[in-house]
Amino acid sequence: MRVKGYVIGVMAMVVLSLVAGSGWAKELKKVEKGAYYVVKKGDTLWAISQSFYGNPLYWPILWETNAKEVVNPHWIYPGERLYIPHPSEMAALVKAPKPEKKKIVKKKKPILSRELVLFAGYISPHPISSPYTLGTSVYDADKTIFNQLEQVTLFWNSNAAPPKVGEEFMVVRNGDKVRVPGTKRVLGWEILNLGIVKVERVGEDRAQGVVETVAFSVHKDDLLVPLQVPPPIYSLAVSPEGKEGVIVRLQENKDAGGLMDFLYVSLGKKDGLKPGMVLNVYSPEGVNQVVGKLVVLRVTESAATCYLWTSAMPLKPGMVVKGGAL
Repeated sequence: MRVKGYVIGVMAMVVLSLVAGSGWAKELKKVEKGAYYVVKKGDTLWAISQSFYGNPLYWPILWETNAKEVVNPHWIYPGERLYIPHPSEMAALVKAPKPEKKKIVKKKKPILSRELVLFAGYISPHPISSPYTLGTSVYDADKTIFNQLEQVTLFWNSNAAPPKVGEEFMVVRNGDKVRVPGTKRVLGWEILNLGIVKVERVGEDRAQGVVETVAFSVHKDDLLVPLQVPPPIYSLAVSPEGKEGVIVRLQENKDAGGLMDFLYVSLGKKDGLKPGMVLNVYSPEGVNQVVGKLVVLRVTESAATCYLWTSAMPLKPGMVVKGGAL
């Protein structure tokens, strides 16, 4: 996943605590000065952090330092150059200079980045449709998978209004039918938010645009829907106590989820869920033990998209989630 931007407040708090820890200097033996590293096949920010700093939990600092190149921490590609900062640079990243002594009205910041919420998929009761679709590359008609900043064509049905110059579209794709694990109950269809395309020119039967952001792989014939930015999440909240559901699926249909992953659960608006609420995940061993916490990002009537905030073990479909204390 390539999600543009860095600030994820929850993870930032974790990084700050790590930087302040007494073991920081000991674990940075391999980085004597800032250096560049070329990504190899199979690399992850987690593994690179382990290699250079002796601790995989410092990966958010690598993400922040390379935010322009690494839009999302799940997707780094062979050949990309990552800057590995020296410890002295770390302090500059996490400690802002003290402002001058004057009254400044601080703008409230979301605890989760705009992009994190924007590119979270969701469960829809039905597959979605759109009169707007993504065509081919402007400069290579045979190309069907597009990168960030690529020039692409856009098409629309005859009964739809042409797009406008400057208009932004979310690239979406209908995913699989989603059932509640262990039952035949259909919860809906997974809808993937893949990237953003901005219209630059409009002709009689087609338009030309640029792929502004790529979160997941963007393909020819993917659907385009007018961009709608969800409201920011400024604080965490307790979810309704007594509500119980299960993890039904991980985005991209992964077998198990780790930190930063998106998951879908079988609780939604009808259960009182709202963005920013926290759900507890319980051990599958029959013990009433919390093994993970999810932050709700998007909510539909019967399902919610969540961000895996903390976990003591890999989280899998079928694991029980409940409302209650943070």
